[in-house]
Amino acid sequence: MADNVYFYCGNDEYLVGLNARKKVDQLCPAAEQSFSLEIIDGAAAKIDDAAAAIDQCLAAFRTVGLFGGKKVVWFRDCAFLKNAVVMKNDQVKRLLGDLSSDLKAGLAPDQFLVVSGPGMDKRSAFYKAIKDLVEIEEYDIPERDYEARPLALKRAQDLFKREGYSIDGDAAAAFIDKTGFETRQIMNEVEKMVLFKGADKTIVLADVQLMTSSSGEAITWDFTDAVAERRLPDAIRIFRQLLFQKQTAIGLIIQLETMFNNMLRFREYMDIGWLRMNGNRIQWANAPDIDDYFESMPEDPRKMHWFRASKIANQAAPYSITRLSASKRLVVDTHEKMVSGGSIPPDLMFETLLAKLCAPTQRNRPVR
Repeated sequence: MADNVYFYCGNDEYLVGLNARKKVDQLCPAAEQSFSLEIIDGAAAKIDDAAAAIDQCLAAFRTVGLFGGKKVVWFRDCAFLKNAVVMKNDQVKRLLGDLSSDLKAGLAPDQFLVVSGPGMDKRSAFYKAIKDLVEIEEYDIPERDYEARPLALKRAQDLFKREGYSIDGDAAAAFIDKTGFETRQIMNEVEKMVLFKGADKTIVLADVQLMTSSSGEAITWDFTDAVAERRLPDAIRIFRQLLFQKQTAIGLIIQLETMFNNMLRFREYMDIGWLRMNGNRIQWANAPDIDDYFESMPEDPRKMHWFRASKIANQAAPYSITRLSASKRLVVDTHEKMVSGGSIPPDLMFETLLAKLCAPTQRNRPVR
C-alpha cells in the first residue's frame, strides 16, 4: 500500500468531502497551504474536461513544491471516475494509465496525493490497477431503505446527544422522514433545531413538525402520505409545490402507482392473516408457506424497515381490497391518458385524479 496516496469516495458526499479535507489539513496545515497545497477540480462531465483535469493532476505532483518542500495535491470532486462512458475513452484511459504507473512507482516521501469523488467504476482498468496499491475509504448510503434508515437515525440521535439534546423515538423517526438519509441534510437540520431550542434540551414531535425542512425525497413521501390518508388540501398543495420544484406529473403518478401497489399487497396480507397490527406496529405470521412465498419475491416485505412497513399497513387498513384495486386502476388509466396526449393538460388531469382518490369512503364503494 502506498503511504502517501489517499482515495475517498462514495455517495455520501458530505462525509467524502469532510474526511478528504481532514486528511489534507493533516498533511498540510493551514499555515502551509498557500505554498504546499494544490487543488485540482475534477468535477468534469465531458471527456475533454476529464482528460484536462487528469493531465493537470499528473503535472501537479510531478513538480516539486515551492522552495523544494512538501507538495500535497488534492484531486477533488472527481465525478468522472464513476462515469463509465468517460472512463472508456482512449485518451482518459491513457492518462489514468500514466497516473496508475506513477502510483506503482511510488511518490517521493514529501509528495502526497488525495483523491475524492462520488465513486469509481469498478469495472475500469484504472480501478483494477490501483485497488491493491492504495487504501480506498468508501462512504456510501445504502440503497435499500431498511439498511439506510437505521444508520441515518443513529447519526441524527448521536449528533443531538453530542450537542446535549435528547429526542424521543417518534420525533427522531419524523426527523429522518423529513431530512432523508444524506448526512449533510441531517447535520444542517440538527444545527437549525439546536439554535431553535436553545436552553430547552428536549426535542419532541411538535418541534420537528415546526422546524425541520423536508428534503426533495421527503416532500414526495409527504405527498404520497397525504393521498393515502385522503387529505385532499395537503395533497394538492404539495403537488403544486413539487411541480414548482421541477418535478413532473408523470414522475409523481408513477410514485402513486407504487404506493397503491404496496397498499394493496399489505391489505391482502392482512386479509389472509399473514400480517396483523399491534398498535401502530406490525407483526408478521410465521409459517413455512409464508417463508416460501416471500423468499421467492425479488424483495421480501418483511425486510422493509419496520417504520415504513407499519406506515403502509396503517394507511391500507381503512381501505378494502376493492377500493384499493379501483384506486390503482384509476391511477393507471390516468397515467395512460397523460402519455397518450389530448387537450387536457396533465396537471389538471392529476388534480382531478387527486380529488377522486381522496373522496371519502362510503361503505367501501369503488372509486369510479
